[in-house]
This record gives sequence, structure tokens and C-alpha cells, in this order.
Amino acid sequence: MFGVNVSPSYSPQQLNTHREIPEQYPAATEMLDTCFYVDDVISGAENISQALKLSKDADIIMKNASMKLRKWNSNNQTLMRTWKGEGLEIHPVTRKTVKSLYQRF
Repeated sequence: MFGVNVSPSYSPQQLNTHREIPEQYPAATEMLDTCFYVDDVISGAENISQALKLSKDADIIMKNASMKLRKWNSNNQTLMRTWKGEGLEIHPVTRKTVKSLYQRF
């Protein structure tokens, strides 16, 4: 929508309109359904391989909706290097906490 101020619910609504069939990426679909907060996705995974699959699948879903997830962040440096190698835009943090919408995690 052009000429309209951004609404906190706009991104998730757009995503629901354009996303892939949930059966293709069930974990990423659930994460995007439940972990969006305004324009941030805040989530986690049990291990590196699960985090990598989740992030790749979420990236595919968002690209299909003509949106881009960026500022990927993790406390695991192996995962950060892997994301960078995969072409995802990482956001290295020099502090022990991450700030999102004025909250520290």
C-alpha cells in the first residue's frame, strides 16, 4: 500500500497473503506466525542445524513475499559465519545482549 503509514500489523498481513503453502516449511511458517513483533522476528532453535534450516526456510518464504529478512544474529559464531557464507545479511553485536524495539535480549 502506497501513501500509508506503516502499521504494526502490516508485515504479518502481507506475509499471510503471499507465503508458500505451510506444508512445505512447517517450522518456519509457525515461527513467522508466532514470532513476528512489529517488523522483527525473535526466535531460537535447539541446535545449529535446526537454526540453519529454520533461517533458510524463513528466508525463502519472505523472498517469495517480496520481503527480505535481514540483521540475522546469534550467539553462535559458527552459525553467524554460515549465514554470512549463505549470503544472509548478518548483524554482529559486540555486546552480550541484543536490542529490539527498545527491549534487550
